[in-house]
Amino acid sequence: MKKRPPHPRKSHTVPVASRDAERAERARERKQRSRTRRARVFPKQDMASVVILISVVLLVLLAIAAPLRNYYEGRAEIARAQESIERLEARKQALESDIAMYEDDAFMRQEARRRLGVVEEGETVWRILDPRMSAPDNLTTAADEIPDDREWSEVLWDSLRDIPEAEAPESETDADAPEQDAPQPDALQPEAPAAPEQPAGEAPAEAPAPDAPAQ
Repeated sequence: MKKRPPHPRKSHTVPVASRDAERAERARERKQRSRTRRARVFPKQDMASVVILISVVLLVLLAIAAPLRNYYEGRAEIARAQESIERLEARKQALESDIAMYEDDAFMRQEARRRLGVVEEGETVWRILDPRMSAPDNLTTAADEIPDDREWSEVLWDSLRDIPEAEAPESETDADAPEQDAPQPDALQPEAPAAPEQPAGEAPAEAPAPDAPAQ
């Protein structure tokens, strides 16, 4: 019995383009199936887990709300304290400059000369009185009408800083007034001599009768 020669097998070759298309198609199908599976699984989840998750988030927010509020309040307080410190530093510098100014001997001599009228030995003081330096009476205001709300420290510093007002010139009306003559006393008139007093209980003596004529 003769053996037949083996039948040659046909090679099943697939073009490269078709293989790429098949792979792309399979990938597209897998994505579609995964999306469909997710869409089916999500509605089936327990709603209790969602509620628990929301509750946990709310609790976390409430827990961090108080520390955040305290933090921002602390920052605001720090800002106010810093601003107050800056104002006090500026006030301190101003006071230090005033202290340095009053510690200067030349400034003290000038203030003593200007405020107290102190002069050095050998100097002559001249005072000029100007009528314009005194305000008219109708423009003056009583001190009681202006309330003074300043503190004692401010009053002290203002008294040291303010320039004293010039003294008003003395009134010369008394010197310029015309002299008036003093009234002359009335001339004294001589009084008549008083009659002699008679003792009590005695009648006055009658005058003697005239003598009768002779017949």
